[in-house]
Parts: sequence; structure tokens; C-alpha cells
Amino acid sequence: MIMYRSFLGITLLLFFASCSSPKRAIYFNSDKKGDTTTKVSSLTPRPDLIINEDDILAINISSVDAFTQKDPVAIFNEGGVPYAISAQGSTGGQSVKGYLVGPDGNIDFPVVGRIKLAGLTPTQAKDMLSSKLKDYIKSPVVEVRIINYKINMLGEVARVGPVLAPNHKMNILEAIAAAGDIPLTGRKDNVLIIREKNGKQEFGHINLNSKDVFTSPYYYLQQNDIVYVEPNRIKRQETNEFLRFYLPTFATILTSILSVYGIVQLTKTK
Repeated sequence: MIMYRSFLGITLLLFFASCSSPKRAIYFNSDKKGDTTTKVSSLTPRPDLIINEDDILAINISSVDAFTQKDPVAIFNEGGVPYAISAQGSTGGQSVKGYLVGPDGNIDFPVVGRIKLAGLTPTQAKDMLSSKLKDYIKSPVVEVRIINYKINMLGEVARVGPVLAPNHKMNILEAIAAAGDIPLTGRKDNVLIIREKNGKQEFGHINLNSKDVFTSPYYYLQQNDIVYVEPNRIKRQETNEFLRFYLPTFATILTSILSVYGIVQLTKTK
């Protein structure tokens, strides 16, 4: 009888543990059910985008002189090296021309020569290039874009790999959506953000079950951030050799023993 009660207790414990997992699968479930009040909270300011080494810059030059028969900006726009850029959901890499920011923070730009752009925002880089190009063309208009601005998605997401952000900004929700969302086998309450900052690795955690995610310093992602979604207990159990192969056998044997024990006890009472 004691063995039977122990088995029943273990079964109930596993049942209630499994019932608690769906709560962690819901985004922003911190409010009480049926709460229809409108709440407004301030977002964490998005940090300025800074050009770093290994960034690939697409630089486009235009000028009023370009309306003449001879295009004076062609020599600038024809520069750069082709790079293959791939993103989530794409069937293949896209080849685009860009300028690689070297370890010294410089790029080699046609006619102008070496220019240090690392440490600048894209707006500051545009202003610097415009001032240098005024010696060669009239009223230059410069556009600078980081074409390999990406977030790396790892762990329990639908699609693992880099996610490109063409507009230079991406928050944690946009990155997860681009990766196909987090399945039920992934934990939303403990998402890890790995960020390189000032030559050091920074590790931060974010809870997608809570509305506090919008005020987290990791809500807005940065270039080359790594987002790791941890598998939940059910997923870890599926990958555990003991739980997958031996536990079912053990449970079957234990059930058979308890069944025989129950039959014997019923026979004794008659």
C-alpha cells in the first residue's frame, strides 16, 4: 500500500509540474487574467549606432553635377568589394559592394584614400565624407549604411542563424520574430544576450514573460549580439538518454509490479 501511494504521489507531482510549463510559454503574462486597463510605460532609449571594425559599409555618393553628361560621382560609387550577405528566410546569399572597416578602423575610399570611420555614427561618417568630397565634386550627398548589421540567433528558436537588420535597429521581439518565434520547447523567461562591449563579453538576461522587457537595457539589440534561447525542462528530458530510453521501461516494470501488488491485495481481502 505504501508503494502504491508513493507511485500515485510521483504521478501527481509530474502532472502538476507539466501544468506549470504553459504559463512560461506566454509572452507578457505578468498581469492578472481579464485585466483590460491601458498601461503606458517609457521605453529604454535606443543607443546610438557606432561603426566598428569588421563592419561592411555601403557608401553611395550623389551630386548636382551628376545631372551633367559626364557623371563625376561614378568613380566613387563604383568602388568597394563584393560581399555575400545572407539572412533568415533567404534562399541564398546576396552579393553587394561595400567597404570593410579594418582592424585600424579605416576604409580605403577611391581618390580620397584611407579614412577612419570606426567609432563614428553613420551620420558622423556621412558628414566626414561630405567634407572630404567637396574638393572633388559640387554639393556631395553621402549615404552610409552597415550592410552586415546582424543579430545571431542560437538555441531553441525555429530558425538558428544570423538575422539582418537593414535599418540599423532591431529589438529582441523583432529578432525572435525573424527567427520564426520560440517554440513551446524554449524558455521565454530566461533569454540570454551575449554582447561584446569595450573589448569584453557582457552577459545579460531578459524575461519575455514580463512586460518589464520593454524597459530592459537589452530590449534593443546591438550589432553582432548573440541571442540564446534555453530549452525548457521538457526539451532537456527529450534529449536525456536515461529519460528517453530507460525511464519508460522502468515505468512499465513499476506499473506491472504495482498492478500485481494491487491484485494480490484485493485477493487477500476476499
